[in-house]
Amino acid sequence: MGTRKLLCEKNLTREEVAKFRDAIANNTVYFMYYDNIHLSEYVGGDSSQSLSPKNGDNGRRYFLINHLHFYPQYKGNKVKEIDVLGDYESAVDITEDIEIKVNFTYSVFWEEYESKRENPSRVRDYLKEIFKITNQHRAILSLEQVGGANPSPYATAIAIYIWLLLLYVKIVPYLREYFYRISFVYGHVLVEVRRATGVIRPRHVHSDACRCPRYSSLLGAILGVGTQLFIMICVLFVLAYTGHLYPCNHKRLFIWLIMSYGLTSWFSGYKAASFHSSFTPLGLKECIYQTGALYSGPVFLTCLAIITLKAFTTGLSLLLEIYTPAICFLSLLVTVRFLTWGGMSGHSSSQEFRITCSTIRFQSEIPNQAWYMKTPAQMFFGGFLPFICIFYMMDDIYASLYNLKVCGAFGTMLTAFIIVIIVTVLMGMGCTRYQLYKKDHQWWWRSVLRGGSLAIFMFAYGIYFYARASARISMNLLEFLGYNACIFYAVFLILGTIGYNAASIMFRQVDLDLKKRA
Repeated sequence: MGTRKLLCEKNLTREEVAKFRDAIANNTVYFMYYDNIHLSEYVGGDSSQSLSPKNGDNGRRYFLINHLHFYPQYKGNKVKEIDVLGDYESAVDITEDIEIKVNFTYSVFWEEYESKRENPSRVRDYLKEIFKITNQHRAILSLEQVGGANPSPYATAIAIYIWLLLLYVKIVPYLREYFYRISFVYGHVLVEVRRATGVIRPRHVHSDACRCPRYSSLLGAILGVGTQLFIMICVLFVLAYTGHLYPCNHKRLFIWLIMSYGLTSWFSGYKAASFHSSFTPLGLKECIYQTGALYSGPVFLTCLAIITLKAFTTGLSLLLEIYTPAICFLSLLVTVRFLTWGGMSGHSSSQEFRITCSTIRFQSEIPNQAWYMKTPAQMFFGGFLPFICIFYMMDDIYASLYNLKVCGAFGTMLTAFIIVIIVTVLMGMGCTRYQLYKKDHQWWWRSVLRGGSLAIFMFAYGIYFYARASARISMNLLEFLGYNACIFYAVFLILGTIGYNAASIMFRQVDLDLKKRA
């Protein structure tokens, strides 16, 4: 341990020497990352702090740090904390504009982890003293990472119970009442029609293609939130491409996600309300409520369960940094305001897609369809085919999501995203056209479930990935599954919305062809 290892040899040109010198003059810091632990160090230092003041910068010397000391602290097979210190004694003088050969090296000193609350780290104290002597205006930057150990069965059971109880108390009663209420209205209308006409569906009412989908407010909420998340993902790719976001900066990514969710909630409110209002003017408030709670509700409860589990297993306090609740509260206010504003705009808008004929809330008997045309089969094929197309990329996708792969993460995610969208659109249009050809007009919900089913396959693959990479992932299985559920729930909503839009385009095309033939 502590042996100097050669990383690489580099012949620096005059231009590169000048760039390094400018970086040192601007106190540039570079970041490193290992197993969810962030490290940072200065590119180099100068002699301005130790030399007597002189006119201009004539007496200043610039030194490039070419050797780093790493002090990782471990517990079991997990790295809990890492400190890094640049070796200024062996730094290379780059004051002059000349070509120079630099050997970049490093050394590692391992130490068993000890909680700072019980026994402060000897390495940390040593680093602080060394840093005070060698460079008084610098500071050591490190981040402690805990929570990687597997929780006890007792704590796991408690966390699961709390999570399921929260889901049941907050979500299940409302959904049960909502589905029962819609089904009751649907059945009541059907009985009235039978009494008046003696048939299931009077033939003078417009065709099945114009039938109103059941649970239109919930369907509108799914489409609205899916549209919002799709916009967020696109903007995220743009920011990553322009360099404003990078994988290791979790704090900036968290702030951006929270604030952008509130700012883009206008789109979800507009889409949901305009879709629902195209069928009925009733239930606007409920539609907006469903839109606001559809994604944020389950995600909030899941994150709460994860924090509770970590508190049980690691003894961490549930208190968060001051900026976290402040940003969440501000985002909540923005979300409510923009969501309501978008909902009212969508309700009063006349430019959103409208069914071109009167709608009915009941259906005639649909001819028996083959097994592969039923919803479960279409969900399987609709998810399996895109999954096969990106199967060879799944390890890279998960590695990019959990920062096990930093270099090339942007290209991997963007390529997979484009492939999935293309396959989902083709599947949605092809299946919908064949379905309409078979006189089955129940394409509304089927297109959403078929498009979003890829998320189920990707979530299931995560268990296999964790079994192989658990030693490198700094979180336990339940924490991993919780974050995974939040990620791929968003993927389900996004791809479900894309699948619906593809099916809607095909429906319009088929309807236009039928009108031309008539």
